[in-house]
Amino acid sequence: MHITSLDKVQPGMILGKSILSAEGTVLLAAGVKLTPRYIRRLKNLGISTVYIWDEQTADLDFRGPLRDETRLRAASTVRQVMTEIETGLERTMVVADKLSQISSIVDEILNDLLNSNKLIFDFFEIKAADDYTFFHSVNVCALSLILGMRLGLPKEKLKELGAGSLLHDIGKIHIPTEIIAKPGPLTTSEWELMQQHTSLGFEILRRSNEVSLPAAHISYQHHERYNGSGYPRKLRGEEIHPYARITAVCDVFDALTSDRSYRCRFLPHEALEYILGGSNTHFDFRVVKEFIRCVAMYPLGTRVRLSDGSEGIVIQIPPQAPQRPVLRILKDRAGRTLKYPYDLSLLEHPRLIITAVLDQ
Repeated sequence: MHITSLDKVQPGMILGKSILSAEGTVLLAAGVKLTPRYIRRLKNLGISTVYIWDEQTADLDFRGPLRDETRLRAASTVRQVMTEIETGLERTMVVADKLSQISSIVDEILNDLLNSNKLIFDFFEIKAADDYTFFHSVNVCALSLILGMRLGLPKEKLKELGAGSLLHDIGKIHIPTEIIAKPGPLTTSEWELMQQHTSLGFEILRRSNEVSLPAAHISYQHHERYNGSGYPRKLRGEEIHPYARITAVCDVFDALTSDRSYRCRFLPHEALEYILGGSNTHFDFRVVKEFIRCVAMYPLGTRVRLSDGSEGIVIQIPPQAPQRPVLRILKDRAGRTLKYPYDLSLLEHPRLIITAVLDQ
């Protein structure tokens, strides 16, 4: 299967990957033949990109390091926790009871990653607009844990990092939806209110025995910048907790590669360029240096054009060089569809480079 912009999907194409909601339901199942009605429904859900099944890659397994059931259970738990804390916030027992569910979810995510034969974020996540916060939280958690492993954190610290990164946006339960989902730029007063989600989240988490104080500081500090220009306290450099420095990079990457009400998503290689450009200003360069080694610049299923004019689909991400994927070549240099596609590793062809991402 391959990743395709919904604007380029034609009726009769087959959905390659199920689209899930944070409530635990299947919005549209893999294998469904797309009709004009289904395509309109996906657009109404705020979905701009889907996986499309194709015969040339039908033999390949495009699963990421997290099982679908883990991802769905985690998103559903975050949704439930945030909703129920919002409605019962003044009752400390409610907060403690709901946050106690987080540690088991983090354990499940961590176990999936530890049992995976690849520690690379190599897939594209499809999110409905209404479920953005919940799947974003899960992605940031998974990315932070992968990055934490690469940085050598022991298991107990990884659990702290996982809990804090999964709940980094919990303070947004106090921010009006019309501000969070506003399609245009925020006014000065709206921006000041939005910035409060960091301290509001910290207050929720620090009152609970279920989340450690270092983990709670992720909510407080994930918008601080390495050069001191962030918020809420304008911390700089080593003043920012290491967990928050890790989460900050992962948060920005997932946010940039997601469609928002006020802009279209960045492609992963564009988001990585942005993050590299923010090294030692927005982000800790030591964290960024490891981050680019655990994220695929071109996720599995990405259609690309090479410098010799041939075209193919990314089918494998080498862990030692995630920016030099293995491709299945489908068209030759003249643009002719090949009767017999073949696999080509960019690691073995150093003069070939990817010059364009197609269909997105």
